[in-house]
Amino acid sequence: MLQVDGQNQRRTLKDLLIPSLYIDSVYDLPLEWLTKNSINAVITDLDNTLVPWGEYETVQRLTQWFANLHQHGFRTLILSNAKPHATIDELSRNLNTQVIVGAKKPLRRFFREALEALDADPHETCVIGDQLFTDVLGGNAVGCHTVLVNRISNNEFIGTRLVRILESRTIKRLGLEVGFGTDDALKGEWK
Repeated sequence: MLQVDGQNQRRTLKDLLIPSLYIDSVYDLPLEWLTKNSINAVITDLDNTLVPWGEYETVQRLTQWFANLHQHGFRTLILSNAKPHATIDELSRNLNTQVIVGAKKPLRRFFREALEALDADPHETCVIGDQLFTDVLGGNAVGCHTVLVNRISNNEFIGTRLVRILESRTIKRLGLEVGFGTDDALKGEWK
């Protein structure tokens, strides 16, 4: 059993791998779900969550998604294991969001650093990513709400491809599928 930050309860590894919500993409994140869970800060992964792996170009739909989050009062930050690169810095400026690169997710200290940068409480923060063993595990370990999204592209780092085999089996064993954690009233895009 693993001790979870800020909580006196103990949780199993299985508990730490179950996301609060499983949706197809960040664009399907229901505003009502964020509000219902008293979330005021959003931490997102970068590669294959927001953009295809290694392609750090700003697209209009992503810019609008971040603008919508900010208009609704959410603080945002990108937390990525990617190496620092000028194009990532440019992307974060274009999205008007903070970025931490070179993280070693799922290590808790990087999630804590992100929470500190946002001045956010973990129970009022949502971590969004495309990987169970980095984004969901790390976010759950520090007590955040977690959202698993399907990866944008099959193109990814070789190590990630190998982990995907285990991840795919784990998702099946946990009985997770897109829509997990949503109420019918909360499904769909928001503007």
